Amino acid sequence: MASEEDDLERRAIAGDRRDLAALLERHGPDVRTKLHGAIPRRWQSVLSADDVLQETFTEAFLSIGRFEPRGDGSFSAWLSALARHVLLDAVRLLETQRRGGDRRRVEPRQGDNAILQLCDQISATTSTPSRKVAGREAIESLKRAVEQLPGTYRQVVEMYDLQNRPIEEVATAIKRSPGAAYMQRQRAHRLLAQIMGSASRFFS
Repeated sequence: MASEEDDLERRAIAGDRRDLAALLERHGPDVRTKLHGAIPRRWQSVLSADDVLQETFTEAFLSIGRFEPRGDGSFSAWLSALARHVLLDAVRLLETQRRGGDRRRVEPRQGDNAILQLCDQISATTSTPSRKVAGREAIESLKRAVEQLPGTYRQVVEMYDLQNRPIEEVATAIKRSPGAAYMQRQRAHRLLAQIMGSASRFFS
């Protein structure tokens, strides 16, 4: 006989957001406890367990369709694996920022110039980061894609990528830490690549 947990998992996979929320509420505290000791000390001032857990929950909502129940404890293990992945991504991103790998522009750019630079950032999510933006079609497509982003993701991209605002200002605007703002930007870039579809038609 299926357990309550099995029923919740089945309905969550089928798209029931309330049942997924119930699973996250049930297993989130254990994942949060594990995260507390996993964040490197040098990043604890800009990245908290709550930041990582919130992004993990977002990832869970986006990828629950790929979860495969495998008996007792499988959802908890899946959620913990998502959290580890989110944390590793966040640490890599923060390390890149510290080394100056983001290559932010020195002089503010606006309009199409800012969109072009964002196109270059999005192209780094493809298998060939050296690709160059391929013209007007990419600019217009990316503008439409930015408008389709969920609220805070769109706000982060508009403020940081298009308006050249400091990450601290962006973080204040979305009421999150700088580390969380960087994570949301990374997720937003991935969503933009997905919204735009095959990047090969925009980059050459």
